[in-house]
Amino acid sequence: MRNLVAILLMSMVAFLSTNAAAADYKLDIALESAPTHVRSKAMVKFAEELRKRSKGAIEVNVYSSGSKYSGATVPIALAQGAIDMGAPLHQHLTKVIPEANVPLLPMFYGVDAETIRKLWDGPAGKKLNQLIESKLQVKVIGGYFDLGFGSVFTTSKKIMVPEDMVGLKMRVPGGAATTQRYKALGATPVIISWGDVPQALQRGTVDGIWSTQESVRSSKLFDSGIKYGFEDRQAFLQYVPMISKKAWNSYSSEIQQLIEETWNDLVADARKTALDIQFEARRVNAENGIETVDPDPVVLKATREKLMMGQPALVKELGINPDFIELVLSELTKLSN
Repeated sequence: MRNLVAILLMSMVAFLSTNAAAADYKLDIALESAPTHVRSKAMVKFAEELRKRSKGAIEVNVYSSGSKYSGATVPIALAQGAIDMGAPLHQHLTKVIPEANVPLLPMFYGVDAETIRKLWDGPAGKKLNQLIESKLQVKVIGGYFDLGFGSVFTTSKKIMVPEDMVGLKMRVPGGAATTQRYKALGATPVIISWGDVPQALQRGTVDGIWSTQESVRSSKLFDSGIKYGFEDRQAFLQYVPMISKKAWNSYSSEIQQLIEETWNDLVADARKTALDIQFEARRVNAENGIETVDPDPVVLKATREKLMMGQPALVKELGINPDFIELVLSELTKLSN
């Protein structure tokens, strides 16, 4: 009997020791997106894989639906070390890092997704990551992952060419680059929070929005009056995976390496999943009456050239480093040829 008790006690000690080791490191991930959103799904998969590869040495928690911080406040929370990890869109970084406006500039209008991914996976992305890391005191752990193309969706007017946007009131999330783009296209940009979009569409406050197929589907904006889509690929929206320096410096070099390796092993799948979700969202939107037009690439190129005429003034207004613009343009030209 005594031997049995001793064995049970030893087993309990071993169990507790194993679980104590599991609590050596912690990684809390804060997201504003809902659990069903493409970003949340990617992060949950990353969390599961990291737990598995670390054999429980790092505890990973994913907090979605803005339960910790909203998208616009995530970068500052990371800089302050208030949260461990986030994945904000580039536009949420622009108040601190002017160069984060670059993915929204005219030079990317109508450019395909693969070219944009290659560009940010290369020297231009490395430079942008350095700026993000130094100004926000964070660690960018690897490649960006996708939300998708921001395009045009309207209630009553079917857009066939960019010129059809002249005179329309278009909801935009804000940001000088997006606002200026619509002005150049002859539309009136109206800044409205995403939560107020359904009502704005129903009341006719705006004639359309700048969004993605998935965002339209998930918010069921076909019930709010959206009837048409125009996929002119105005900008390719991506998330930047980053960990606060406070959290990063608390990890051993082995854990740091494991985090980077795990993320970069999964990022290709996260990008493919995002693409699949956008295609599926377009199908669902079509079933609910939204007719989407795919513009002629020749038309997109001509529109991009027109918009590019205003880019130098916009770059100056935004305070973007001219050397960085030169680097991005050079890399983009190489990839486009």
